[in-house]
Amino acid sequence: MRLSPLLLTTQYYINNVRPKNGRRPSRHPFPYNNILPMALRDQVSGKSNKQQATACLQEMTLMLACFKNADFDQSLCAKEIELFKKCNEEYMASKRLKKEQDRGTELIPNAKKLSFKHINVLLKKYPQPK
Repeated sequence: MRLSPLLLTTQYYINNVRPKNGRRPSRHPFPYNNILPMALRDQVSGKSNKQQATACLQEMTLMLACFKNADFDQSLCAKEIELFKKCNEEYMASKRLKKEQDRGTELIPNAKKLSFKHINVLLKKYPQPK
């Protein structure tokens, strides 16, 4: 049997309604089978605890643009260099502070983001019922 455009479109309609996502819906609901019990573990991994954003990107871009305009003469771009150094020092200081806070297992009151170590401390305090 040759498939015409009319046959191709009509086989995807169910109850005279075409699905919005372009897929043919299943005729029967798909059964969900629980393989493992639905409960949290008593620990989390620390894999995604690394910072994704680059530090001082704006200042570095300004400094490099000034270098390009000044033919890489550092004396003409002293202001941009100082801004970049200041930003880098602030970033390193905040990174050191965060590292010191993450080392200890003491919980920080009113912290918006917890490290994986702090979450593990909380999960050990209040384990999941088994």
